[in-house]
Parts: sequence; structure tokens; C-alpha cells
Amino acid sequence: MVKTPLTGVDSTTAILLTFGETRGSGLSAQAVLSCSIQLPPQNPAVTIRFERGIIEIPAPIHSPRFYVLKYIEHGNEAREEKRTIDFVGHGLHFQADEVARCVRSGKGGSSIWTHDDSLMEMTIFDEVRRQGGYAVYTVLDQ
Repeated sequence: MVKTPLTGVDSTTAILLTFGETRGSGLSAQAVLSCSIQLPPQNPAVTIRFERGIIEIPAPIHSPRFYVLKYIEHGNEAREEKRTIDFVGHGLHFQADEVARCVRSGKGGSSIWTHDDSLMEMTIFDEVRRQGGYAVYTVLDQ
């Protein structure tokens, strides 16, 4: 984590996450994440690699208008498909729509992104902040 000299706010962060076997898949995974307020977004903004392919998502990741699927066969790129995403708005409305569905249905939470998922995510972010030299305040301890 790199902090700005003027304010001490984190300006650039790199995170390496290693996940053991998750959700009964029998597979482990690794994620390399980075963000910066000083650098322009890289493109593609997201690259997801699998044994048989790659998914590339351009910036901005909260509202991409397309993504690219690259299929791998015998270690080489076999074909590529660009898939367009048509929607109205500038992003984050999918989350708002899910909240509205849950409220309308009387559900206390989403089955798409559960409370446990949020706790796992915040635990990771708390650890990143701790390792970056920031104080971590958690309301879960109260």
C-alpha cells in the first residue's frame, strides 16, 4: 500500500489473495488485485483466467458495456467472442434492483450476495488495511 505524502491516504494498493477449496468445488484459486487514485485504469480492468479460457472485462468494472471470452484449447487461444451488455444507466443499479426485490419480497438479505459473503469481504479489507498500517475498526466486535 502506497500512501500520499500530503494526507497519508492510500493512493495505490496491491493485494494477493489465495483461496483454498471453496464451496465444495475441490479447487483453490488466487486473485491479484490492484487499485489506484493516481493511475488511469488499465484495460482490461479485470482478467479472469481459467484452465480453458479467459474473461476480460473493460473499465469501468461497475458498468461494462461488453466483455470478451477467449477460449483456450491445447494451451493456445482457439477463438474469441465479444459479448455486449445492454442496459440503461451508469452502473450500480443492479445492486439497487436486488435490494428492491428483497424488500418487496420481505427478505432480510439477498441470496445472490449473502451476509456471510459481506463479512468475508470486509474481513479481507480489514486485513489489507491492517497490513497497510491503518487502524481497523470493526463493528462486529461490539
